[in-house]
Amino acid sequence: MIRETSDRKLIFSLAFPAVLQTVVRSLFVIVDAFWVGKMGSPELAALTSATFLVWGILALGEMPATGTNSLIAQSTGAKNTALSSRIASQNIVNTFVYTIILSLLIIPVLPLMYRFMNLSVSQALLSNEYLITLLLGFPCVTMLSTVNAIFRGHGDTKTPFYLLVFAILMNFFLAPVFIFGFLFVPAGGLVGAALSTLVSFMLVFIAGFYILRKRGLSDSIFKYNFDTAIIKETFRIGFPVALNGVGFSLIYVFVARFVADYGTVGFAALGIGHRSEALAYQITVGFSLAASVLVGQCMGAGKVERAEKLAWKVLGVASVVILVYSVLLFIFSAEVAMFFIKDAEVIRNASIYNKIAATVQIFSAAEVILSGAFSGAGDSVPPAVIGLPMNALRIPLVAIFSVIWGLNGIWIAICLTVVLKGIIITFWFSRGRWKNRKPALK
Repeated sequence: MIRETSDRKLIFSLAFPAVLQTVVRSLFVIVDAFWVGKMGSPELAALTSATFLVWGILALGEMPATGTNSLIAQSTGAKNTALSSRIASQNIVNTFVYTIILSLLIIPVLPLMYRFMNLSVSQALLSNEYLITLLLGFPCVTMLSTVNAIFRGHGDTKTPFYLLVFAILMNFFLAPVFIFGFLFVPAGGLVGAALSTLVSFMLVFIAGFYILRKRGLSDSIFKYNFDTAIIKETFRIGFPVALNGVGFSLIYVFVARFVADYGTVGFAALGIGHRSEALAYQITVGFSLAASVLVGQCMGAGKVERAEKLAWKVLGVASVVILVYSVLLFIFSAEVAMFFIKDAEVIRNASIYNKIAATVQIFSAAEVILSGAFSGAGDSVPPAVIGLPMNALRIPLVAIFSVIWGLNGIWIAICLTVVLKGIIITFWFSRGRWKNRKPALK
């Protein structure tokens, strides 16, 4: 009984700050949607369209952070502080260089993505305002992700939370200033929405990096040397996760073609629906981060069976929280939609999405948390193998169900694949082959 209580305390000590951290991070999108929604449905619909692409861009951009989290957790479990400090400094620089290259490659491809999504010229122009600005300052976002991954790898989920609280408060006040203008600051619209986020992330990154150096958790970035082993292992772990994220985003590019048949109402309702379930998703991401740290540190220490035990316990604790959230979202589905917009037709459709999504959140929790456990063990391939085909399945399901049930059919198709992913990944993790993975860096 003592051990059970100890395990629960350990999980909460990591998961609670991590959950708060991811919830706070999700508020950046909610804050933007809240203020942009005041501009009108076209702007909110454009932000929604841009968000589909941002998911994929973030998945690619945070590839180094994913690998960094796992590698530092393993080196911390092995009590190799010199290695963890070297990984930290190496991957902060690697993230900066990688992100610049990535942004330069993505910007010319954006018009093609807009055509795939079947956006009107006006929607594409509005989406472009947000995305180009975001990509030009993208290292602000990805470098903060890597810094936070370093803290988490050491088992510190509190510091990233405190940093992001500061950032969201700053963004909350900066967003309306940059979007609508104030005094000498001109109205920037969607450009301003992106700028307020970038400024907030940049200032937080500087503060986070200063804390890392002060605590001795990172070597000096000015002593950087090209370490092939660290780069190779970082991207080996991060690539499958990024590929899954990109696939998820691209699938929505195709799904958006069907949503486009319902015009601004369809896009706005889908955007509100995603933001309504965003809190539940971020809660599970927080628990996923805890699972990744616990599994990674146990694997680094050679405690494989304990790694598995803690992974299942994290999922169990998270499931209780998500069930409560799901009930509340189902009951107050319309009220949640009203928070974002006053358009009655958008609210009606978003409310239906919220009710359907509320019934499958527990399956989403299983997918996200066990994906984190896989990543912590350094075996990030299974979540991608499961996620890519299941997400791709949304395209034919949306095509069929939208004919039968209209816009509601699109909501059903999306949520059905969530159920399938949750069931399959639970079965795969229970097989236990991930336990044979050994840390590569020493």
